Amino acid sequence: MKYNELNNLCLEYHELVPGLMSVENYNKSRQRGTITVYGYGGLGREVLIDYESLSDERKKKIIEKYGNPYEYIVKQPLTDWVTINWNQKAFDFYNNTNGKGYTLPSGLNLPEAYRDKYTKAVSYMDGIIHYTTDKMALKRDFNITMAAFWSIVADVIKAEKVGLPPNETRLKEKIKAYKAQGFPVLIEQYRFGNDNSKKVKDQQAEDTLMHLIALDNKHDDVVISQAYNMWALENGRKTITPQAVGYRRRENYHEVIIAREGKAAAYNKYNKQIKQARPTAPLIYVNSDDNVLDLYFTETTYKDGRKNVNRYYRPVMYVVVDNYNDYPLGYAIGETVTIELIKQAYRNAMAHIVELTGDAYLWHQIKSDKWSIDPALKGDLATFLKMGGESTFFTASVAQSKYIERVFSHPLHKILKMYPNYSGANITARGANARPNAEALQKRSANFPDKKHAPAVIEMTINQMRHAQMPGTDLTRQEYWLKGFHESEISQKKRLSVERKIEILGAKHQLRDPRESLRLQPAGLNFQLNNIKYSFDIPAKYFPECVNKKVDVYYDPADMSQVLVTDHSGIRFVTGQYVLQPSAVADMQEGDGHRLHERKEEKKAITQKMVDYVTSRDERLQRAEIDAQSILQAGVLVKAINHKAQKQIGGYEEQYDDVQIEHKARPKAPKITQSIYDEM
Repeated sequence: MKYNELNNLCLEYHELVPGLMSVENYNKSRQRGTITVYGYGGLGREVLIDYESLSDERKKKIIEKYGNPYEYIVKQPLTDWVTINWNQKAFDFYNNTNGKGYTLPSGLNLPEAYRDKYTKAVSYMDGIIHYTTDKMALKRDFNITMAAFWSIVADVIKAEKVGLPPNETRLKEKIKAYKAQGFPVLIEQYRFGNDNSKKVKDQQAEDTLMHLIALDNKHDDVVISQAYNMWALENGRKTITPQAVGYRRRENYHEVIIAREGKAAAYNKYNKQIKQARPTAPLIYVNSDDNVLDLYFTETTYKDGRKNVNRYYRPVMYVVVDNYNDYPLGYAIGETVTIELIKQAYRNAMAHIVELTGDAYLWHQIKSDKWSIDPALKGDLATFLKMGGESTFFTASVAQSKYIERVFSHPLHKILKMYPNYSGANITARGANARPNAEALQKRSANFPDKKHAPAVIEMTINQMRHAQMPGTDLTRQEYWLKGFHESEISQKKRLSVERKIEILGAKHQLRDPRESLRLQPAGLNFQLNNIKYSFDIPAKYFPECVNKKVDVYYDPADMSQVLVTDHSGIRFVTGQYVLQPSAVADMQEGDGHRLHERKEEKKAITQKMVDYVTSRDERLQRAEIDAQSILQAGVLVKAINHKAQKQIGGYEEQYDDVQIEHKARPKAPKITQSIYDEM
């Protein structure tokens, strides 16, 4: 409150609105002219409301709060001083600003209401100390005696609802303690740290109760209170009610959740999450995970001549998802998750990438479950995943880092709900107690499809997910993925050759009999897979040296047109299936003639290579003037003579017999001047 230039008693805007008059009523009264207002406000300008222009009802409310305004205005200097000299250091202490202030015994900060209450009280004590120690200021601002000032202080504390005792004696004691102890003196410990009202207030009793609550049996509050009370009576503690147990459990559940529900539940519910941005382009980060499909199928088996029908069979689906837009790249289904099932899902993903883009492109990073990965990351599956780029793994049972979990929730179930064999239909409860309506499922179970139809149903489901609309766009997920792929250089960076694709994702052909082996034969590379006979061509350059060599064959189950052949040493090539040559001229089609010509040329080259072996060898013997034929015509040769002849053919003298001697340039073999028969 203050007097304006016309010497009229006025209330400041904040003293009237909104505490004693609503903003809406104030604006209407001002527009109608039923109250007198000085100033327009805004940009720091002052607004004053003439006290005498207010209605009697409004004046009554003002008097109830502030007392007689003409008397209260005498007290205004103290309020003004506090407003100007608000104690920021006290606020920082009670606010625990930068972690350098007060914290509750629990480690939390003071509630904001108490922070502001204590700061206000400190600021008023500072004002009181100012005027009681500076008599010149007291005379200048109040022009009253010290005794009168203490009376004014009491009225101000009541009117402004300051958290200080209005009684002069008690107030002086509080100010004295404040000078000695500082800001902590105002904190009402009983509100935050005093446990006098608690029935469970010593550490042993607290530990006993929390241990009972933490038992993984998950007993209800009544049972826990009964067990605790038996212990309490035996050990001189107060008994408690089930309601007290429930309150303690809810308030401290973070202390018992690991024991009651396990580390995964505690991690998901209470641990801090690290939020991540989506990948900016396709194929730079993919997730893979398994999902027990929420569809029932009929499974028929026979045992001991009896037919058994299981109408609630559910297959396992393993899915590879591109995190760019939750696009399902590939999948595989089976009875359970195996290493081969995971590999098949990734092969399916690569086949789909080839289908979409026309080429094989590898992903940059994989993140999958680690359930079947050995700790050293050197096993079969770990090696398989690492060949595709950087591999990381989910923490066990933790869904926070799995984009793929979102795919398995709403998008997938939105489609599955359309199927009559959906296992989650007709839910009778929600949340953790959700369960299918058993009666409804039983009625429909006779019409559940046979498990042989599961692949077709799942393929249809995946395609529906791929062609569903991408949220926030007018494109399908597949169209959105392709658009991102073609616009990104990094997505197209890891383009694979056929050889590299089969090496990374291919399956090794396993023979039924481990004693057998695949060999390169003049008739080609021939083997049988899934009761289908295959014959693949062998490049001419491997003839005749590699004929009958053992090799391994790797193939892409989705594309048997080409395979990778290797002996993991010098032989390594990608080849296609052998195309039979028509024997009848009338059967020949375009391209057969050219192919026949090439094959004949290859045969000529192979024949010439074998002829060249003989010619080269004979030329070397002639240059050495050795008649190898005459050596054999002797029939049985003396071992020493035969050995000497072989050394002469090889170009070595006797001094080079020791293999430890460093090889030097071979000297020319001495010319044989007499028949070897003379030495026999």
